[in-house]
Formats: sequence, structure tokens, C-alpha cells
Amino acid sequence: MSTDWLFDQLHWQRPGFWMLFSFLTSIAFLFTYRFVSPERHAQLRIGRWFFIPYLGILFGGISPRLMGLSDIDWVAGLGIGVALIFVVLVLLVLIRATLHLDDPTTEERLPAARVNRLQQVVMAGAQEFHWTFLRAGTWELMLLAPIAYQQPEYWSIWIASLLALPGIFAQYERTSQRLIACVVLLTTAILFLYTRNFWLAWLLHASAQMLLGQRTIQRIPSVSRF
Repeated sequence: MSTDWLFDQLHWQRPGFWMLFSFLTSIAFLFTYRFVSPERHAQLRIGRWFFIPYLGILFGGISPRLMGLSDIDWVAGLGIGVALIFVVLVLLVLIRATLHLDDPTTEERLPAARVNRLQQVVMAGAQEFHWTFLRAGTWELMLLAPIAYQQPEYWSIWIASLLALPGIFAQYERTSQRLIACVVLLTTAILFLYTRNFWLAWLLHASAQMLLGQRTIQRIPSVSRF
């Protein structure tokens, strides 16, 4: 790829600018653990997930169509989307029956910020909004690239999933929580691949987290982690 193309992507009307901005703020966000309460940190996380993609859309750098927010084929989407959601939720019920999610000893030892059902739905929507932002940004970068990529809509889904993994591992400490989040990421990515519908992905995301008993816990990490 040419240097001119790379610099062109740093314009505020290009997806590369907003993806880089999201990456840099995520790094800075890690250091706020020390200075804010867990509750405030959860609110800041939701704000980062929502406002960076929103500003990208507002300034024309991210396509709302590629994010599954507009030009949605609801007839086709609901047909395959509802079927996929049903199959995924059945599989998640089986996972829920075998997965040990809570460690009471750890819960008592570390401070936590628990969220109620409504907050959990809002957080699931914000996180899914961020994931679809990564998918749309990657997809548009591949479309704008001087090299023609085969099936950019397919590869952008999985590249974006890889980009989302570090955030999952930074957000959760326990292996079970990370596993749940990865399962949700994978299943919503598959649903989005077939439906291009953010709203269905949000529905699956929120349903899966509540079904699995996932509680978003924000902890103040020890100094040794930095």
C-alpha cells in the first residue's frame, strides 16, 4: 500500500482516523482504573463505545449502512436472523448448564460494580455498537484500499473480531467471563455476517449475556498490572 493512501486514511472523514482514535483512547482508558471508581469506569466505557462510532458517523468517516443501521432488509434479516438467534440461544443454554460462572470468594475479596438488567441491556448495546463500528471501519478500509480484496465483507467480520479481543481480555479478569464475551462476540459476528443488522445483533448480545448470567464487573486492578 502507498504512503499517500495511508496518510489519506488519517483524515477525519475516513474510517482509518476513527479506528486509530478508538485504539488510542482504549490504551489511555486502561490507565483510568487507578483514578476513578468502578461505577464511573463502567460509565466511561459505555461512553467510549458509543460516542467514538457516533462521531465517526456524524462526520462522515463511518458508513451507517455498513454498521447495519440503515438500508436494512428486514424481511430477509428477520427470516434468517430469528432462526440464528434461536439456535444460538439453545446452544448458550447448554453452555450455561455446564459453565461455572461465579466465584463467591473472589466476589467478596474484590470491589465490584454490578449493573441491573436495564443497564446490562444498555451496555450490551454500546459494546455491540463498538463491535459493528470495527466491522464497518475494517470493511470500508478494504473497499478503499488500492488492492482489490476478495469478499471484503466476509474478512472484515473476522478481522474486526480479532481487533475486539484485546478489549475483552482487558475488561474481564476471570476466564469464564472472557469465554462468555468471546462466545457473544463470535455469535453476533456470525449473525451480523448474514443479516447486516445491528439491531438483531444487539438483541442477541443482550439476550446471550443475560441468559449466561454474565455480570459486567469493573475492578480496580492492582498496581502490578501496569
